[in-house]
Amino acid sequence: MKTIYLLDTNIISQVTKPEPKENIITNLDFHNGSCAISSITWYELINGIKLLPKSAKKDKLRLFLNDYVQPSFPIISYDEHAAKINADITSCLLSKGKPTPILDTQIASIAIANNLILVTSNIKDFAIFQKKFGLMLEEW
Repeated sequence: MKTIYLLDTNIISQVTKPEPKENIITNLDFHNGSCAISSITWYELINGIKLLPKSAKKDKLRLFLNDYVQPSFPIISYDEHAAKINADITSCLLSKGKPTPILDTQIASIAIANNLILVTSNIKDFAIFQKKFGLMLEEW
């Protein structure tokens, strides 16, 4: 099946919550095989776990990443094409006095570069990329 959706970090994090949002779980099941994550999201997930103190929760989250996330979602790299798009976005927005968080900009750039729909729970964080740079955006 063709990859259509790039999942933001908050979508993957939602799955680990004691009571995840039902619509996210439903959409993940429905779109099984057509979702990927960015290398930036992979970094954010790994880093988040590494920052936790030793605990059963940390071990459980590490297993979740290794046993569910990594085999279920291809990881799309931040490559030369995404870097060029990121530079275009950053220079345009900075010149207008609208800096954006670098990791969000990188995730948006990967989605744009690969013609993917970015799925997030934080539409407002990515709305500027949709309006000005053609990011396809969906909220689950």
